[in-house]
Amino acid sequence: MDEYIHFVAMQYYRDHLELFNEEFRNQVNEFRDGNLFFEIMQREIWGRMQTDSVALMSYYEKHKNNYNWKQSADVVIFFCSDETTAKILYELVKKDPSRWKTIADGLGEKVVADSGRHEWSQIPNANGTAFKPGMITAPVVNKTDNSASFAYVLALYPNPATRSFEEAKGLVINDYQVELEDKWIQELKKKYPVKVNEKVLQSILK
Repeated sequence: MDEYIHFVAMQYYRDHLELFNEEFRNQVNEFRDGNLFFEIMQREIWGRMQTDSVALMSYYEKHKNNYNWKQSADVVIFFCSDETTAKILYELVKKDPSRWKTIADGLGEKVVADSGRHEWSQIPNANGTAFKPGMITAPVVNKTDNSASFAYVLALYPNPATRSFEEAKGLVINDYQVELEDKWIQELKKKYPVKVNEKVLQSILK
């Protein structure tokens, strides 16, 4: 009987730990509030952005002038795990630029190649560089982790231009999310106005 009573008591304690342990109770409440907040954000903000492509396009059209390319270029940027790998890849690509993908793949996980349009300021070793199609920038080393990167320039766009929807989509999603959040917060403030108990506030300040 004593063993049974002890077992039942411990089981009850484990099942109701938040009643006996304040730190655990606070942590459980944080998890619960976090899950609730995530669900609300998914319903009110994130889900709408993922499914309402018409609204995204409409937002882009209204704010198109905010999404412009500065001077830019189509490039392949190579991110290498270390300086030695970067030097090897750099020499090989210089000899035969058209085979850059095969060469990069041959070095396995030590190299990640990203092709796309980038503004000049985003290209490794861009400062003071006179870009031209076909050039390969010298590797630049990240002092923090000894990784290195360089770029193979495919085409130049020296004049500023408006980004297409697809080119600006990431920026549009971010800005549209901010707008939705602001509108939602304003609606919440109207529905649930904040009332401050001045007496309690003053007691806290003291």
